[in-house]
Amino acid sequence: MSNKKDRAFTVRFTEEQFHHIAEQADRAMMSPSNYIRAAAVRGKVNVILDGKVAARELKAIGNNLNQLTVLANMGQINAVYLEQVHEDMNKLYERFFALADKEVRL
Repeated sequence: MSNKKDRAFTVRFTEEQFHHIAEQADRAMMSPSNYIRAAAVRGKVNVILDGKVAARELKAIGNNLNQLTVLANMGQINAVYLEQVHEDMNKLYERFFALADKEVRL
């Protein structure tokens, strides 16, 4: 099956429907057209991970690691034991990709 999208439908939505679709597409981290396409082909789209929440958590973890790095470079701290952080990040990484494998986006 070709991925070339050379055909189009023109569809009209009420304001409420439009906002609902845009909101659901945003939660699924998809464009509205990809969301509508996935919903039409599959019958529904399962959002298994709220991307904004996950991104916010990962950003917070990154900020904390950056703060530790700055403190270490300034000589404010001598040793940081990150074994548990490393294990937790590996678990998060594995879970994230396990979830991502369940949802293949069009």
